[in-house]
Amino acid sequence: MTFHARSIVEFGHFLNRVADSLMNGKPLRTPLELIREQFGAYAAVLVIEDRLRTGETYYAFTEINEQMTDAVGAALTRPAQLAYLSERCQPISATYVPADDTARYTLWVFRDRADAKFDDDAASVCEILVSQLARGVETSWRMGATEVERRLYSDVMDKLYVGVVILDHSGKIVRASDAATRLLEARDGLQIQGNKLRATSAKEDRDFQTAVKAAMQSTADDEGTKSRGLSLTKQSGSRNLGVIVRPIRGSKDNAAAANSAVAIYIRDPEASLEVEGDLVRQLFDLTPAEAAVARRLTAGLSLEDAATSLDISRNTARAHLRSIFSKSGITRQTELVRLVLNSAVILGHGPRQAA
Repeated sequence: MTFHARSIVEFGHFLNRVADSLMNGKPLRTPLELIREQFGAYAAVLVIEDRLRTGETYYAFTEINEQMTDAVGAALTRPAQLAYLSERCQPISATYVPADDTARYTLWVFRDRADAKFDDDAASVCEILVSQLARGVETSWRMGATEVERRLYSDVMDKLYVGVVILDHSGKIVRASDAATRLLEARDGLQIQGNKLRATSAKEDRDFQTAVKAAMQSTADDEGTKSRGLSLTKQSGSRNLGVIVRPIRGSKDNAAAANSAVAIYIRDPEASLEVEGDLVRQLFDLTPAEAAVARRLTAGLSLEDAATSLDISRNTARAHLRSIFSKSGITRQTELVRLVLNSAVILGHGPRQAA
């Protein structure tokens, strides 16, 4: 049965299945197989030409018999397989180029030459399908890029040992970074109860909930509600957690972010950043021995303790420190610590919990 004999409702369901397979992250073979079946075809192929990178072309195939016949051979390239199908079968194709002209999408559908010929309705359907495939592919790529970007930002915050928790408009947790999860699992100052954040101190929790409620009630244009900082007591007796409650501006107007209302930033002052020796050496042009001294001083050790941990004399450590000062243009140990911790070196290594 050809497409023009089907009802509009059936065709709509078919388009929905194609779109769902694209949005659910399925391989391109999945929607192509749906298309092949609907056309009663032998094979369906999508060719994507990347116009930003000349020569970059992607092929997605689906066939009734996935094993190419002996006449084709398993070693044929994708272009050769496409040429073989064009010669062996009766083809129909349609091309779609997005408005930004960054790619070219061509959908090929192949029937056996003994089967019914493709008609004008089939050609029109093919044009509809290639545009749907193109939009689906580009949406999937954008979603993938957004996820990569989100992970990169989250990774940076984790390296700085800043936990981030996103709350929705009811105060429930939408997402928590790895650093935040580690802090919350300790239940020391801040904890999760009923999928909501609670301070472990009842008095401090009232202040915390007030801050969260104020942030949730703020609007995208309400500049009066600013971020609020709180210091939450840790039951362990160590230094308090630092918490920032911040409204997410524009979340009510952005459909993609409509479920995100408040960002909670959490910093444990007991956590210290561990810098990587190789990065210190590369960024400040130090010798391995000098980088080792700088790394330990940045971690809070005295020069004597740094010398002991490296099994070198205090005079040797002092000589390394003088060389570091000369190369860095500084004169004090406190300046060295500030210089290293304010540099990109802290982004190259994960955080560690202070002993």
